Amino acid sequence: MINEPHVNEPAPVDVVLPCLNEAAALPWVMERVPPGWRAIVVDNGSTDDSAAVAEKLGAVVVPESRRGFGAACHAGLSAATAEYVCFCDCDASLDPGLLPGLVDRVRRGEADLVLGRRRPTRRGVWPPHARVGNAAVARMLRSRTGCGSATSARCAPPAGRGWWGSG
Repeated sequence: MINEPHVNEPAPVDVVLPCLNEAAALPWVMERVPPGWRAIVVDNGSTDDSAAVAEKLGAVVVPESRRGFGAACHAGLSAATAEYVCFCDCDASLDPGLLPGLVDRVRRGEADLVLGRRRPTRRGVWPPHARVGNAAVARMLRSRTGCGSATSARCAPPAGRGWWGSG
């Protein structure tokens, strides 16, 4: 089995992988989960063999009948027990092998939360509505959290404000 933590040792990081009909992508994704980290595949109602493939590859499989990425992420977070938890799409559009660099920033105290993003490798890969939506969400997060840029050493809400501007 891939990435099975040592017996009686908790995984240092849990990787939550929301999944809906991703049986074909799972082998690629699972082989890139860092060694010793625990993969939690949240099956969001797959009609293919996603759950069986994930289990065969060593993942903990959590069923979630409520459809949607948010519901799957919540179920995975509820199942997580590690000190650090990552979320990664299960469709092979993101490489879980890049997660250690993000987790290291949190471990070193440089950030409380780190968000990765997809980067297009050539022009025209993302439709215009996705680019506009991504820019709008990024702008909203920066304004509400007090983070001026992705290179800020530490992001925190402005004094007297909650994370979402509600105090």
